[in-house]
Amino acid sequence: MKKSSILAIAVTLLLLSGGLYYFLREEPPMTPNPPRKITSDPEAEVSFSGTSIAEEQNGTKLWELGADRITVNQTTKTARFYGLKGSFYQENGSKVDVTAREATLDPATKNISLNGDVRAVSTEGAVFTAAQARWEGTQKRFFGTGGITFTREDVVITGAAIESDAGLEKVKVQGQARALKGGLIP
Repeated sequence: MKKSSILAIAVTLLLLSGGLYYFLREEPPMTPNPPRKITSDPEAEVSFSGTSIAEEQNGTKLWELGADRITVNQTTKTARFYGLKGSFYQENGSKVDVTAREATLDPATKNISLNGDVRAVSTEGAVFTAAQARWEGTQKRFFGTGGITFTREDVVITGAAIESDAGLEKVKVQGQARALKGGLIP
C-alpha cells in the first residue's frame, strides 16, 4: 500500500472514532446554581397586593412579575410571590409568560425560584410545565425539574429536567426523556 492510502485510512479512522466518542459519551447532569438559603424575620416583611416588580436594562424591560400577593423582606430585600403571573421579554419582541403557585426573587443574584404548577408559554407557541423551575438571571436561562413536559407545534417531550434559553427556542431535556411527534402525551 502506498503511504497516501495508509494516511487516508488513518485519518478516516481517527475522524470516525472522534465522532463516535462525541455522540456516545456520557454528559454530566445539568446542575444549575443551588438556591441561596435565605432566612426570614416575619416582622421585617412588607406585604403588597395588586402590584408587580420589573427589571429594566438600558430602558428595556427584561421581565415583570406580578402576583395575588407579594411579600418583601426589608432586611434581605427578598421578594416572595403568591399566585405568580410574570413575563420575560426577548430582544426580538417576543415574550414568555410564566405562572406558578409561588416564587422567590433573590435580588443579589436576580435568580427566581418558581414552585408549584409552573407553566411557561412563549409567543411562538412553545410551552413547558414543571413542578419546579428556576430562572438564572445572569445566564438568562430556565431550569425545570419534576416531571417536565415541553411542547412545540406537534412535538411533545417529557423528562425529569429541562434547561432552556430565555425564549424556549433551544431546550435540553434529561432524565428518561421521551419525544412524541404528532400528538400529545397523556
